[in-house]
Amino acid sequence: MNKRAIADLFRQRLADLMARNGGTAARFSRLTGVDRSALSQFLDPEQHRLPRADTLRRISETTSVPTDWLLGLANSPEAGQEVRGSVQIELAMADDGRSPLDRWRREAEGGKIRYVPAVLPDVLRHPALDGYGAEPERDQALARLGQNLLSDVRIGDLDMEICMPRQELEALAEGSGVWSAVSRGDRVTQLRHMAELVEASYPTVRLHLFDLQNSFCAPLTVFAMKRAAIYLGHSYLVVTASDQVRALARHFDRLVRECASADETHLVLDQLATRAAGPA
Repeated sequence: MNKRAIADLFRQRLADLMARNGGTAARFSRLTGVDRSALSQFLDPEQHRLPRADTLRRISETTSVPTDWLLGLANSPEAGQEVRGSVQIELAMADDGRSPLDRWRREAEGGKIRYVPAVLPDVLRHPALDGYGAEPERDQALARLGQNLLSDVRIGDLDMEICMPRQELEALAEGSGVWSAVSRGDRVTQLRHMAELVEASYPTVRLHLFDLQNSFCAPLTVFAMKRAAIYLGHSYLVVTASDQVRALARHFDRLVRECASADETHLVLDQLATRAAGPA
């Protein structure tokens, strides 16, 4: 394949990556650190320009696609990823009520936890919601683990970044969806509880809200770059290979870049609590 053909394929695949990551050169430039003028030249069909090795590596690492795919040497953006023996399934809750989350969080001591909850962050859950949900016993156990984790965070042993859909909190405020059986008072209590914790714990605990219309992430936790766990329902898909963990951490970080500043999240929660409370 000659340079012109490779440049044409690179241009097409770069355009595809940009579309998947916000659709604008400005956003893709912020994501990858590649200058906007360089992106414009790569996308110009008259120039047939290829990136330098360091630029190619930066695009590959920040978008989690192999360089071979970018250059047209592989047909799939997942072609360079392998399923290794470091991938395993672990039960979310053992018969004795223990969860592997407790062990993984202890192992992450001194590091950063990146967390996308299945519903509400267990670390921000109020006891008023105990018993609600499809798995009440598990939810209560996770809520207890969350309170222990919050204590660890507050004494400086952990740094936690949480990312969740704003629509989930709006449903909580409205009492719709999975929250339809929760009383108005308990919903207001939960939202105000979250607002207070988020404000008091910032910046050690940072809660980001993303828009489900633009982004998606499966329930995911990355434990200090040591392991990552994707919640499947009654179990976790766990990966420990460093490249796989880094790829999932980059996916989380891209999600965070699309969110509003976390230092204003408590204001959003306060507004939702007021909406849930109804007319004064």
